[in-house]
Amino acid sequence: MSEDKNIKVARLFGLEKKAREARSQDELHFVIANETRQIIDYISAFLLLKTPADKFNIKATSDLATVDRTSPLLTFIENFVNNDKSLSDKEIQNLELDKIAKNINSEKPKNLPENILFIPIISPQKGLQGYLLLVRSEKFSENEIELAGHLSSTYGHAFNSFLKDFSIKNHYKKYLTGKKSWKIYAAIFIILILPIRITSTAPVEVIAKNPSLVTSPFDGVVKNIVASNNDKIKQGDLLVLLEDIELKNNLNITNQSLQVAQKELLRSRQSSFTNNEEKARLAELVAQVELKKVEVASAQEKLKNTKLFAKQKGIAIVDQKNDWQGRPVAVGEKIMTVANPDEVEFLIWLPVKDSLVIKENSKVKVFLDINPISSLKGKLLRSSYEPSLSPEEILSYKLGASFEGKKPPRIGLRGTAKVYGSRVFLFYYVLRKPITFVRQLIGI
Repeated sequence: MSEDKNIKVARLFGLEKKAREARSQDELHFVIANETRQIIDYISAFLLLKTPADKFNIKATSDLATVDRTSPLLTFIENFVNNDKSLSDKEIQNLELDKIAKNINSEKPKNLPENILFIPIISPQKGLQGYLLLVRSEKFSENEIELAGHLSSTYGHAFNSFLKDFSIKNHYKKYLTGKKSWKIYAAIFIILILPIRITSTAPVEVIAKNPSLVTSPFDGVVKNIVASNNDKIKQGDLLVLLEDIELKNNLNITNQSLQVAQKELLRSRQSSFTNNEEKARLAELVAQVELKKVEVASAQEKLKNTKLFAKQKGIAIVDQKNDWQGRPVAVGEKIMTVANPDEVEFLIWLPVKDSLVIKENSKVKVFLDINPISSLKGKLLRSSYEPSLSPEEILSYKLGASFEGKKPPRIGLRGTAKVYGSRVFLFYYVLRKPITFVRQLIGI
Protein backbone atom coordinates (compact mmCIF):
# COMPACT_ATOMS: atom_id res chain seq x y z
CA MET A 1 0.00 0.00 0.00
CA SER A 2 1.41 3.40 -1.01
CA GLU A 3 2.09 6.20 1.45
CA ASP A 4 -0.78 8.32 0.02
CA LYS A 5 -3.27 5.52 0.58
CA ASN A 6 -2.03 5.02 4.14
CA ILE A 7 -2.56 8.71 4.85
CA LYS A 8 -6.06 8.64 3.33
CA VAL A 9 -7.02 5.53 5.35
CA ALA A 10 -5.73 7.17 8.52
CA ARG A 11 -7.77 10.26 7.73
CA LEU A 12 -10.83 8.08 7.11
CA PHE A 13 -10.42 6.40 10.49
CA GLY A 14 -9.96 9.77 12.16
CA LEU A 15 -13.10 11.16 10.49
CA GLU A 16 -15.15 8.13 11.58
CA LYS A 17 -13.92 8.61 15.16
CA LYS A 18 -14.90 12.30 15.14
CA ALA A 19 -18.38 11.46 13.81
CA ARG A 20 -19.04 8.78 16.43
CA GLU A 21 -17.66 10.88 19.30
CA ALA A 22 -19.71 14.00 18.46
CA ARG A 23 -21.43 15.18 21.67
CA SER A 24 -24.26 17.10 20.02
CA GLN A 25 -26.12 17.22 16.75
CA ASP A 26 -24.58 20.60 15.89
CA GLU A 27 -21.10 19.14 16.37
CA LEU A 28 -21.99 16.18 14.15
CA HIS A 29 -23.39 18.53 11.49
CA PHE A 30 -20.13 20.51 11.53
CA VAL A 31 -18.03 17.37 11.16
CA ILE A 32 -20.08 16.12 8.21
CA ALA A 33 -20.17 19.47 6.38
CA ASN A 34 -16.52 20.45 6.92
CA GLU A 35 -14.35 17.46 7.88
CA THR A 36 -15.48 15.34 4.90
CA ARG A 37 -13.07 17.49 2.87
CA GLN A 38 -10.20 15.42 4.32
CA ILE A 39 -11.40 12.42 2.30
CA ILE A 40 -13.16 13.94 -0.73
CA ASP A 41 -12.14 17.29 -2.20
CA TYR A 42 -15.01 19.76 -2.79
CA ILE A 43 -15.74 23.47 -2.87
CA SER A 44 -18.96 23.50 -0.83
CA ALA A 45 -21.03 20.99 1.11
CA PHE A 46 -24.70 21.12 2.12
CA LEU A 47 -26.27 18.89 4.76
CA LEU A 48 -30.06 18.45 4.49
CA LEU A 49 -32.03 16.58 7.16
CA LYS A 50 -35.54 15.20 7.18
CA THR A 51 -38.28 17.15 8.98
CA PRO A 52 -41.46 15.71 10.61
CA ALA A 53 -43.34 16.85 7.48
CA ASP A 54 -41.14 14.57 5.30
CA LYS A 55 -39.39 17.57 3.77
CA PHE A 56 -35.63 18.17 3.73
CA ASN A 57 -34.17 21.39 5.12
CA ILE A 58 -30.55 22.54 5.11
CA LYS A 59 -29.06 22.26 8.62
CA ALA A 60 -25.38 22.97 7.90
CA THR A 61 -23.12 24.24 5.14
CA SER A 62 -19.37 24.13 4.84
CA ASP A 63 -17.29 27.11 6.01
CA LEU A 64 -20.33 28.90 7.53
CA ALA A 65 -21.35 28.98 11.20
CA THR A 66 -25.00 29.84 10.52
CA VAL A 67 -27.41 28.89 7.77
CA ASP A 68 -29.41 31.59 5.96
CA ARG A 69 -32.18 29.53 4.38
CA THR A 70 -33.59 32.62 2.67
CA SER A 71 -30.62 32.92 0.29
CA PRO A 72 -31.38 32.01 -3.37
CA LEU A 73 -28.64 29.34 -3.44
CA LEU A 74 -29.97 27.42 -0.44
CA THR A 75 -33.55 27.85 -1.66
CA PHE A 76 -32.56 26.29 -5.00
CA ILE A 77 -30.89 23.31 -3.30
CA GLU A 78 -33.87 22.62 -1.02
CA ASN A 79 -36.20 23.00 -3.99
CA PHE A 80 -34.49 20.40 -6.16
CA VAL A 81 -33.92 17.91 -3.30
CA ASN A 82 -37.61 18.06 -2.34
CA ASN A 83 -39.05 18.15 -5.86
CA ASP A 84 -36.70 16.31 -8.24
CA LYS A 85 -38.32 12.88 -8.64
CA SER A 86 -35.31 11.43 -10.46
CA LEU A 87 -33.27 11.37 -7.22
CA SER A 88 -32.71 8.03 -5.49
CA ASP A 89 -33.21 7.59 -1.75
CA LYS A 90 -30.53 4.92 -1.45
CA GLU A 91 -27.99 5.35 -4.27
CA ILE A 92 -25.15 7.87 -4.49
CA GLN A 93 -25.49 9.90 -7.68
CA ASN A 94 -23.13 12.13 -9.62
CA LEU A 95 -25.41 14.97 -10.80
CA GLU A 96 -24.98 17.84 -13.24
CA LEU A 97 -26.38 21.30 -12.47
CA ASP A 98 -27.88 21.83 -15.94
CA LYS A 99 -30.00 18.66 -15.76
CA ILE A 100 -31.13 19.47 -12.23
CA ALA A 101 -32.30 22.97 -13.21
CA LYS A 102 -34.14 21.52 -16.22
CA ASN A 103 -35.87 18.81 -14.11
CA ILE A 104 -37.31 21.31 -11.64
CA ASN A 105 -37.85 24.02 -14.27
CA SER A 106 -35.75 26.58 -12.41
CA GLU A 107 -32.89 28.90 -13.26
CA LYS A 108 -29.55 27.58 -12.00
CA PRO A 109 -27.57 29.71 -9.55
CA LYS A 110 -24.45 31.36 -10.96
CA ASN A 111 -22.34 30.70 -7.86
CA LEU A 112 -22.95 26.92 -7.77
CA PRO A 113 -20.39 24.62 -9.47
CA GLU A 114 -21.51 22.26 -12.21
CA ASN A 115 -20.97 18.87 -10.52
CA ILE A 116 -22.86 17.66 -7.45
CA LEU A 117 -22.25 14.42 -5.54
CA PHE A 118 -25.62 13.41 -4.04
CA ILE A 119 -25.06 11.20 -0.93
CA PRO A 120 -28.04 9.75 1.03
CA ILE A 121 -27.40 9.38 4.78
CA ILE A 122 -29.13 6.23 5.96
CA SER A 123 -29.46 5.06 9.54
CA PRO A 124 -29.40 1.24 9.82
CA GLN A 125 -32.26 1.32 12.37
CA LYS A 126 -34.28 4.44 11.39
CA GLY A 127 -33.78 4.60 7.65
CA LEU A 128 -33.15 7.72 5.56
CA GLN A 129 -32.12 10.73 7.67
CA GLY A 130 -31.07 13.21 5.01
CA TYR A 131 -28.62 13.99 2.24
CA LEU A 132 -25.09 15.34 1.95
CA LEU A 133 -24.39 17.33 -1.21
CA LEU A 134 -20.78 17.93 -2.28
CA VAL A 135 -20.19 20.35 -5.15
CA ARG A 136 -17.14 21.22 -7.26
CA SER A 137 -16.22 22.03 -10.84
CA GLU A 138 -14.61 18.65 -11.68
CA LYS A 139 -16.59 15.44 -11.93
CA PHE A 140 -16.29 13.04 -8.99
CA SER A 141 -14.30 9.82 -9.63
CA GLU A 142 -15.46 6.27 -8.99
CA ASN A 143 -13.00 5.97 -6.10
CA GLU A 144 -14.49 9.07 -4.45
CA ILE A 145 -18.00 7.69 -4.93
CA GLU A 146 -16.96 4.46 -3.14
CA LEU A 147 -15.53 6.50 -0.25
CA ALA A 148 -18.78 8.50 -0.14
CA GLY A 149 -20.72 5.24 0.22
CA HIS A 150 -18.58 4.25 3.18
CA LEU A 151 -19.04 7.69 4.77
CA SER A 152 -22.79 7.48 4.20
CA SER A 153 -23.14 4.43 6.43
CA THR A 154 -20.71 5.94 8.97
CA TYR A 155 -22.71 9.16 9.26
CA GLY A 156 -25.99 7.23 9.36
CA HIS A 157 -24.66 5.17 12.27
CA ALA A 158 -23.53 8.37 14.06
CA PHE A 159 -27.04 9.82 13.74
CA ASN A 160 -28.44 6.82 15.65
CA SER A 161 -27.12 8.17 18.97
CA PHE A 162 -29.28 11.30 18.60
CA LEU A 163 -32.49 9.67 17.38
CA LYS A 164 -35.26 9.24 19.92
CA ASP A 165 -36.60 5.75 20.24
CA PHE A 166 -40.12 6.85 21.12
CA SER A 167 -42.90 5.49 18.92
CA ILE A 168 -46.62 5.91 19.52
CA LYS A 169 -47.27 2.81 17.47
CA ASN A 170 -44.91 0.70 19.62
CA HIS A 171 -46.41 2.01 22.85
CA TYR A 172 -49.90 1.29 21.56
CA LYS A 173 -49.00 -2.30 20.73
CA LYS A 174 -47.23 -2.75 24.07
CA TYR A 175 -49.84 -1.35 26.45
CA LEU A 176 -53.20 -1.12 24.63
CA THR A 177 -53.38 -4.55 23.04
CA GLY A 178 -53.46 -8.00 24.56
CA LYS A 179 -55.46 -9.82 27.21
CA LYS A 180 -55.01 -7.26 29.99
CA SER A 181 -55.66 -4.19 27.84
CA TRP A 182 -59.31 -4.03 29.04
CA LYS A 183 -58.05 -2.92 32.48
CA ILE A 184 -56.36 0.09 30.95
CA TYR A 185 -59.45 0.95 28.89
CA ALA A 186 -61.63 0.62 31.99
CA ALA A 187 -59.31 2.88 33.99
CA ILE A 188 -59.34 5.49 31.22
CA PHE A 189 -63.15 5.36 31.05
CA ILE A 190 -63.52 5.76 34.83
CA ILE A 191 -61.12 8.70 34.85
CA LEU A 192 -62.96 10.42 31.99
CA ILE A 193 -66.35 10.22 33.73
CA LEU A 194 -65.08 11.57 37.04
CA PRO A 195 -67.08 14.70 38.00
CA ILE A 196 -65.01 17.85 38.26
CA ARG A 197 -65.95 21.46 38.80
CA ILE A 198 -65.46 23.50 35.63
CA THR A 199 -63.49 26.73 36.00
CA SER A 200 -62.51 29.78 33.99
CA THR A 201 -59.94 32.49 34.59
CA ALA A 202 -60.54 36.18 33.93
CA PRO A 203 -59.02 39.59 34.72
CA VAL A 204 -60.16 41.07 38.04
CA GLU A 205 -59.97 44.46 39.78
CA VAL A 206 -60.55 45.41 43.41
CA ILE A 207 -63.27 48.08 43.54
CA ALA A 208 -65.11 49.90 46.32
CA LYS A 209 -68.36 48.51 47.66
CA ASN A 210 -71.21 51.07 47.81
CA PRO A 211 -68.99 54.10 47.12
CA SER A 212 -70.21 57.71 47.43
CA LEU A 213 -70.08 59.49 44.08
CA VAL A 214 -69.25 63.19 43.99
CA THR A 215 -71.13 64.60 40.99
CA SER A 216 -71.70 68.05 39.55
CA PRO A 217 -75.02 69.59 40.76
CA PHE A 218 -75.30 71.81 37.65
CA ASP A 219 -73.58 72.56 34.35
CA GLY A 220 -70.38 74.35 35.26
CA VAL A 221 -66.59 74.38 35.31
CA VAL A 222 -64.28 72.74 37.86
CA LYS A 223 -62.22 75.37 39.68
CA ASN A 224 -60.15 73.10 41.91
CA ILE A 225 -60.02 69.55 43.27
CA VAL A 226 -59.20 70.02 46.95
CA ALA A 227 -58.73 66.35 47.90
CA SER A 228 -55.94 64.27 46.38
CA ASN A 229 -56.08 60.63 45.42
CA ASN A 230 -56.02 58.24 48.44
CA ASP A 231 -56.49 61.10 50.91
CA LYS A 232 -58.38 60.14 54.06
CA ILE A 233 -61.71 61.93 54.04
CA LYS A 234 -64.05 62.77 56.94
CA GLN A 235 -67.73 63.46 56.58
CA GLY A 236 -68.20 67.15 55.74
CA ASP A 237 -64.71 67.72 54.30
CA LEU A 238 -64.46 70.05 51.30
CA LEU A 239 -63.68 68.03 48.15
CA VAL A 240 -64.37 70.10 45.02
CA LEU A 241 -64.72 73.79 44.15
CA LEU A 242 -66.69 74.86 41.06
CA GLU A 243 -66.30 78.23 39.36
CA ASP A 244 -68.57 80.79 41.11
CA ILE A 245 -67.81 84.16 39.45
CA GLU A 246 -70.81 84.03 37.12
CA LEU A 247 -73.04 82.78 39.95
CA LYS A 248 -71.95 85.64 42.24
CA ASN A 249 -72.71 88.15 39.50
CA ASN A 250 -76.07 86.54 38.92
CA LEU A 251 -76.81 86.71 42.67
CA ASN A 252 -75.96 90.45 42.74
CA ILE A 253 -78.23 91.10 39.77
CA THR A 254 -81.15 89.18 41.30
CA ASN A 255 -80.67 91.02 44.64
CA GLN A 256 -80.80 94.36 42.88
CA SER A 257 -83.87 93.26 40.92
CA LEU A 258 -85.52 92.28 44.22
CA GLN A 259 -84.73 95.65 45.77
CA VAL A 260 -86.18 97.45 42.74
CA ALA A 261 -89.34 95.36 42.92
CA GLN A 262 -89.70 95.97 46.68
CA LYS A 263 -89.31 99.74 46.24
CA GLU A 264 -91.84 99.74 43.43
CA LEU A 265 -94.25 97.82 45.66
CA LEU A 266 -93.72 100.31 48.52
CA ARG A 267 -94.33 103.28 46.24
CA SER A 268 -97.46 101.71 44.83
CA ARG A 269 -98.85 100.99 48.32
CA GLN A 270 -98.34 104.61 49.36
CA SER A 271 -100.06 105.87 46.21
CA SER A 272 -102.95 103.39 46.40
CA PHE A 273 -104.76 105.48 49.03
CA THR A 274 -105.46 108.24 46.49
CA ASN A 275 -104.97 106.44 43.16
CA ASN A 276 -107.19 103.54 42.20
CA GLU A 277 -104.87 102.50 39.33
CA GLU A 278 -101.96 102.00 41.72
CA LYS A 279 -104.25 100.07 44.04
CA ALA A 280 -105.09 97.70 41.17
CA ARG A 281 -101.37 97.04 40.53
CA LEU A 282 -100.62 95.92 44.09
CA ALA A 283 -101.34 92.24 43.49
CA GLU A 284 -99.11 92.20 40.40
CA LEU A 285 -96.25 93.91 42.22
CA VAL A 286 -96.53 91.56 45.21
CA ALA A 287 -96.24 88.59 42.82
CA GLN A 288 -93.17 90.14 41.19
CA VAL A 289 -91.51 90.60 44.59
CA GLU A 290 -92.19 86.97 45.53
CA LEU A 291 -90.78 85.83 42.18
CA LYS A 292 -87.62 87.87 42.73
CA LYS A 293 -87.23 86.36 46.21
CA VAL A 294 -87.42 82.87 44.69
CA GLU A 295 -84.78 83.83 42.11
CA VAL A 296 -82.50 85.15 44.85
CA ALA A 297 -82.96 81.98 46.89
CA SER A 298 -82.21 79.86 43.80
CA ALA A 299 -79.05 81.86 43.05
CA GLN A 300 -77.92 81.54 46.68
CA GLU A 301 -78.52 77.79 46.63
CA LYS A 302 -76.63 77.41 43.35
CA LEU A 303 -73.73 79.46 44.72
CA LYS A 304 -73.73 77.30 47.82
CA ASN A 305 -73.50 74.16 45.66
CA THR A 306 -70.22 75.33 44.12
CA LYS A 307 -68.61 73.75 47.16
CA LEU A 308 -68.98 69.96 47.22
CA PHE A 309 -68.52 68.24 50.58
CA ALA A 310 -68.03 64.59 51.56
CA LYS A 311 -71.20 62.75 52.62
CA GLN A 312 -69.29 59.89 54.24
CA LYS A 313 -65.83 59.08 55.51
CA GLY A 314 -63.36 57.06 53.46
CA ILE A 315 -60.60 57.67 50.93
CA ALA A 316 -60.70 59.91 47.87
CA ILE A 317 -60.45 58.30 44.45
CA VAL A 318 -59.79 60.76 41.63
CA ASP A 319 -58.05 60.28 38.29
CA GLN A 320 -55.56 62.90 37.09
CA LYS A 321 -56.40 65.63 39.63
CA ASN A 322 -54.62 68.41 37.71
CA ASP A 323 -56.47 67.63 34.49
CA TRP A 324 -59.80 68.45 36.14
CA GLN A 325 -58.93 72.10 36.70
CA GLY A 326 -60.85 74.23 34.18
CA ARG A 327 -62.75 71.27 32.74
CA PRO A 328 -66.46 71.85 31.99
CA VAL A 329 -68.82 69.33 33.58
CA ALA A 330 -72.46 68.51 32.94
CA VAL A 331 -75.07 68.08 35.62
CA GLY A 332 -74.72 64.63 37.21
CA GLU A 333 -71.23 64.01 35.81
CA LYS A 334 -68.95 62.10 38.22
CA ILE A 335 -65.92 64.04 39.37
CA MET A 336 -64.53 61.78 42.09
CA THR A 337 -65.44 58.95 44.45
CA VAL A 338 -65.26 58.57 48.21
CA ALA A 339 -64.98 54.93 49.24
CA ASN A 340 -64.60 53.03 52.46
CA PRO A 341 -61.32 51.05 52.15
CA ASP A 342 -62.68 48.39 54.50
CA GLU A 343 -65.59 47.60 52.17
CA VAL A 344 -64.43 46.20 48.84
CA GLU A 345 -65.55 43.74 46.20
CA PHE A 346 -64.18 42.27 42.99
CA LEU A 347 -65.06 43.30 39.44
CA ILE A 348 -64.40 40.37 37.07
CA TRP A 349 -64.36 40.59 33.26
CA LEU A 350 -65.17 37.05 32.08
CA PRO A 351 -64.49 36.69 28.30
CA VAL A 352 -67.40 35.35 26.28
CA LYS A 353 -65.22 32.58 24.83
CA ASP A 354 -64.51 31.32 28.39
CA SER A 355 -68.04 31.75 29.75
CA LEU A 356 -69.57 28.94 31.78
CA VAL A 357 -72.74 28.13 33.69
CA ILE A 358 -72.45 29.91 37.04
CA LYS A 359 -74.87 30.42 39.90
CA GLU A 360 -75.23 32.97 42.66
CA ASN A 361 -72.81 32.41 45.56
CA SER A 362 -70.49 30.41 43.29
CA LYS A 363 -66.94 30.13 44.59
CA VAL A 364 -64.33 32.62 43.36
CA LYS A 365 -60.58 32.68 43.96
CA VAL A 366 -58.58 35.85 43.27
CA PHE A 367 -54.81 35.95 42.69
CA LEU A 368 -53.57 39.55 42.80
CA ASP A 369 -50.51 40.57 40.80
CA ILE A 370 -48.73 41.87 43.93
CA ASN A 371 -49.01 38.43 45.58
CA PRO A 372 -49.69 35.74 42.96
CA ILE A 373 -48.89 32.86 45.32
CA SER A 374 -51.69 33.29 47.87
CA SER A 375 -55.36 33.59 46.91
CA LEU A 376 -58.30 35.62 48.21
CA LYS A 377 -61.69 33.98 48.55
CA GLY A 378 -64.99 35.39 47.38
CA LYS A 379 -68.51 34.56 46.28
CA LEU A 380 -70.32 35.56 43.13
CA LEU A 381 -72.93 38.29 43.74
CA ARG A 382 -74.19 39.26 40.29
CA SER A 383 -73.58 38.89 36.58
CA SER A 384 -74.41 41.15 33.63
CA TYR A 385 -77.10 39.91 31.27
CA GLU A 386 -75.36 41.07 28.11
CA PRO A 387 -71.60 41.19 27.39
CA SER A 388 -69.73 44.44 26.87
CA LEU A 389 -66.20 45.48 25.95
CA SER A 390 -63.68 45.23 28.77
CA PRO A 391 -60.85 47.78 29.24
CA GLU A 392 -58.71 45.42 27.10
CA GLU A 393 -61.35 45.66 24.30
CA ILE A 394 -62.46 42.02 24.79
CA LEU A 395 -66.16 41.12 24.71
CA SER A 396 -66.84 39.99 28.28
CA TYR A 397 -69.46 39.55 30.98
CA LYS A 398 -69.16 41.76 34.07
CA LEU A 399 -69.23 39.73 37.28
CA GLY A 400 -69.37 41.11 40.80
CA ALA A 401 -67.94 39.05 43.64
CA SER A 402 -67.77 39.65 47.37
CA PHE A 403 -64.59 39.58 49.44
CA GLU A 404 -64.60 36.83 52.06
CA GLY A 405 -61.78 37.65 54.44
CA LYS A 406 -60.56 39.82 57.27
CA LYS A 407 -57.96 42.16 55.75
CA PRO A 408 -59.34 43.69 52.53
CA PRO A 409 -56.94 44.39 49.63
CA ARG A 410 -56.28 47.94 48.47
CA ILE A 411 -58.78 49.41 46.04
CA GLY A 412 -57.42 49.47 42.47
CA LEU A 413 -55.29 46.32 42.65
CA ARG A 414 -55.55 43.95 39.70
CA GLY A 415 -54.96 40.27 39.09
CA THR A 416 -56.60 37.09 37.87
CA ALA A 417 -59.81 35.52 39.15
CA LYS A 418 -60.68 31.83 38.99
CA VAL A 419 -64.44 31.40 38.72
CA TYR A 420 -65.97 28.02 39.59
CA GLY A 421 -69.00 26.78 37.69
CA SER A 422 -71.10 23.63 37.73
CA ARG A 423 -69.69 20.07 37.82
CA VAL A 424 -69.01 18.26 34.53
CA PHE A 425 -67.27 15.10 33.38
CA LEU A 426 -63.50 15.24 33.12
CA PHE A 427 -63.50 14.52 29.38
CA TYR A 428 -65.74 17.56 28.79
CA TYR A 429 -63.50 19.70 31.01
CA VAL A 430 -60.44 18.70 28.96
CA LEU A 431 -62.10 19.02 25.54
CA ARG A 432 -64.28 22.08 26.22
CA LYS A 433 -61.99 24.65 24.62
CA PRO A 434 -61.02 22.46 21.63
CA ILE A 435 -64.72 21.80 21.00
CA THR A 436 -65.45 25.54 21.19
CA PHE A 437 -62.59 26.30 18.80
CA VAL A 438 -63.74 23.71 16.27
CA ARG A 439 -67.36 24.91 16.54
CA GLN A 440 -66.33 28.51 15.85
CA LEU A 441 -64.02 27.38 13.06
CA ILE A 442 -66.69 25.50 11.13
CA GLY A 443 -69.44 27.99 12.00
CA ILE A 444 -71.80 25.76 14.00
